[in-house]
Amino acid sequence: MLASFLLGLLGSLGHCVGMCSAIVILFNRQPAFRNKFAWALAHAGRITSYSLLGLIFGAFGQTLWAFKNLQAAFSILFAIAAFYMAAAFIGLTPSPEILFPGWMQRWGKLMRGYNPASPLSPYLLGLLWGLLPCGLVLTALVAAMASKSAWLGALNMLVFGAATIPSLLAVQWLAEKPLSRLWSRNLAALVMMLFGFQFAMRGFAALGWVSHFALGSLVFW
Repeated sequence: MLASFLLGLLGSLGHCVGMCSAIVILFNRQPAFRNKFAWALAHAGRITSYSLLGLIFGAFGQTLWAFKNLQAAFSILFAIAAFYMAAAFIGLTPSPEILFPGWMQRWGKLMRGYNPASPLSPYLLGLLWGLLPCGLVLTALVAAMASKSAWLGALNMLVFGAATIPSLLAVQWLAEKPLSRLWSRNLAALVMMLFGFQFAMRGFAALGWVSHFALGSLVFW
């Protein structure tokens, strides 16, 4: 849960500001988004999509978690995703969403073809927003899958989505100040590497390659 919160809070400052700034500005120009309630509906829709995806990925992880080797595989998979995302934050690797150009094009076409006439259009657009191909969301979904529970997976993604709200509320200001995001990118990369290391060690411990480590009742891996 803590990993999802920090990933959403710090990762959004370094990643979502650049990724979603165009969407936020586009929504802000529409008549349906002239009040705060509309924005609340849009964020609710986005977080709903995240939670549903977390439910699906968590259920998938719950089904497969009974197999010991798969426990290790999930932990190591999250570690790889975390290290890759950390490298992307500081510009060493491409941002993961560019690896899915077809998905990005289909999403863009769906957004452009949507008719915003309905009173619930901000919520429905938020649902579509939550399906945007995003490397940060994909990393969070790996953590949801590693939660071993459908409901914990959904809760992890709900926490992740809620933690991204502060930076998205300030996106119009931050988008014009790229240097102001440098510290958050570096901090987010550091946090991602620490969680990646923890999950990698958890996977190695499950395979018997290293010993489990705990301080009192606090289990690190």
